[in-house]
Amino acid sequence: MPLSRLPPPSAVEMVIPGHAVGKVMGKGGSNIDNIRKISGAAVDIIDSKSSRGDQIAIISGTQEQKRAAENLIQAFIMAT
Repeated sequence: MPLSRLPPPSAVEMVIPGHAVGKVMGKGGSNIDNIRKISGAAVDIIDSKSSRGDQIAIISGTQEQKRAAENLIQAFIMAT
C-alpha cells in the first residue's frame, strides 16, 4: 500500500506528573524544545486541571516521531 494512502497520524496524550513538569519543560522551555527537535514530533503541553499540578503532553507526528517524543519525555520524568 503506498504511503500516501495512510491515514493522518493521530495525536497521543501523555500525562506529565506535577513534580516532573519543570524538568520536562526545562529552563525557558529548553528541554521541551530539544524533545521537539530530536523527535521531530509536535509537542504541546496543556494544563490538566488536576489538583496535583499534572500536565498533559499532546504529541503528534509519525509513529516513530511520537514514540521518540514519548521516550524522551519519559526519560525526563524518570530523572526527577
